[in-house]
Amino acid sequence: MVSLNNIIISLCSIVVCIDILVYLNAFGPSYPSKASVCKEICVSSSKKHSSDINFTSLTKSLTKLQFGSKVWRPFYNEVDRLLNLIEEGKIAWPVPIRKVTSGKHTRLIIKQHKTGGYTVGDALVAEVETYDSLGKRKIHGGDYFYARLIYIFIYLILRLVKTNKNGDELGSGIGCNLVDHANGSYTISAPLLWPGISTLFVDLVHPSEAVVALVYHSAAGKDNGVKFVSTYPTGEEVYCHVDIQPQPRYRPLCDFSQPEKGGSWFCLSNANGDCPGHVNYTQTTKLFSGVSFVGTTPLFLKGKTWKMPIDFQGGSIMVKNSSFTKDLVNSLPICKSTSGMSEDSFEFRAGKYSGFYLNYQWQSLQCKPRSKGFKFEECLRDKVVYFIGDSTILQWYTALVKLYKFQDHPTKMKAKPGDKIWQAPRVGYQTDYNITLYYRSHGMPRYNPGPPESHPFIVDTLNEIQTDDGRNIVVVINIALHFQLIDPIFYFQRVEAVKRSVVQLQLRSPGVRVFIRGCIRHRNSVKFVPTEWYSFRLCKILRKTFQTVPGVGFIDTWQMTTVYPNYIDIHPKEGVILQHIAVFLSYMC
Repeated sequence: MVSLNNIIISLCSIVVCIDILVYLNAFGPSYPSKASVCKEICVSSSKKHSSDINFTSLTKSLTKLQFGSKVWRPFYNEVDRLLNLIEEGKIAWPVPIRKVTSGKHTRLIIKQHKTGGYTVGDALVAEVETYDSLGKRKIHGGDYFYARLIYIFIYLILRLVKTNKNGDELGSGIGCNLVDHANGSYTISAPLLWPGISTLFVDLVHPSEAVVALVYHSAAGKDNGVKFVSTYPTGEEVYCHVDIQPQPRYRPLCDFSQPEKGGSWFCLSNANGDCPGHVNYTQTTKLFSGVSFVGTTPLFLKGKTWKMPIDFQGGSIMVKNSSFTKDLVNSLPICKSTSGMSEDSFEFRAGKYSGFYLNYQWQSLQCKPRSKGFKFEECLRDKVVYFIGDSTILQWYTALVKLYKFQDHPTKMKAKPGDKIWQAPRVGYQTDYNITLYYRSHGMPRYNPGPPESHPFIVDTLNEIQTDDGRNIVVVINIALHFQLIDPIFYFQRVEAVKRSVVQLQLRSPGVRVFIRGCIRHRNSVKFVPTEWYSFRLCKILRKTFQTVPGVGFIDTWQMTTVYPNYIDIHPKEGVILQHIAVFLSYMC
């Protein structure tokens, strides 16, 4: 795999920005009518790490770019092609709303109907052709779809009796694979792994024009309504952010960045123009957020230009039973830490899918558990487990604490977390099985108030693990949601720093097991987590960064929450969380 540094080097080139058409009446936010000739900074060399990066220079350079940093774009060819077309002047953006991809006019057609009918083990393939509201065929890609194949009979019955409000009414289902052909057409496919009546459910979540807007709004230096407020020792409150810009004739900036930990953080100085001597002197207390473009402006109106169901032309399909799925599952290798690390998690007879739900239970297509019917508590006996990340990994900690009646550790738990500072450090202990659980948050940016000790850098937490024998140490890391509205280059720097720290942990504590928990697919929208597309963008960056690190496992919760999405809350329900934990433990037990 090409390293981050090499990617950055290869993308350090002059970027000629082009004049674009502006249709202010079609869009809520104002977009620039012109972008100047500019270049993206070359921030490191092949021999340097992120600890050598000058975040001040990096931020100044990125703000000159219309769409922010470019280092993430090679991971997403469909978006990269689209942005290149705009930058080269080959297509206009923004465009009138009637020329935006329309879910109402877009067509979804089964590509191949088998004469003798479908059998378990076959594949369903559908073709999507996109059109705008004028009925004109789109000739470029970049639209963002959500597609899953589900067992329709159970779906309809449970919908009829109204037993579910959160979208987890499915008995069997799988997230579909989607190929963007860069010409306005897309191929959606999924293996048929259960018998009965199944159908595709496809939404056009964001037309390509909205995807471009999402990139624009999260680019470095753009005012997307999110501001952090910190308090200095004097009690004075000041604005802070990862990429805050110097303001002429105003206060100078205080640079609290910690490049060796992948952390960029700037605050305005106090009224006297002075800066505290250390980053820990700042305390995040609140944030002001005016993010409103998703769900309010013409590009992001639910059911019109956002989350538009695509009519399925061809009806449901009947699938006859066979022994394929049973034989496939029995032939899977035994789970081990490195199973499922690559982007194409498992390439076997079922294709590129990490798993699916079968009769309400997640069935991995990567590997099979070491034993059937294992108990969580037996699996974790004599283990010390670190859950590090945001509130969705805290859910893992709290689910186990509740299920097995963990107590606060008598010596390691400093104080009970308050309701307002949920991300405070926690330590739980289960005496019967000698299990110790830790929860630690990740460093800023965070959208929750709390003192510095409530948001340590992941690097700091990993450095606390000091043992020559890591065989009883398990670490699970996740980080994504709080980086949605931030230029991806800052996320790159953070996960690269975490990767280096993981490698150092493996060297000093042989036998330690480390897992990366993937992103969560959420279908709701809140101010600082406005759309799942931002999580989609970060998900591949996270996976690719750790792909080549030996001995690191990957828990593909994105695929799991594609079938069981969260419609109301960012956080999965407890039953889904326990299935996430079961997948994680299947690599150890």
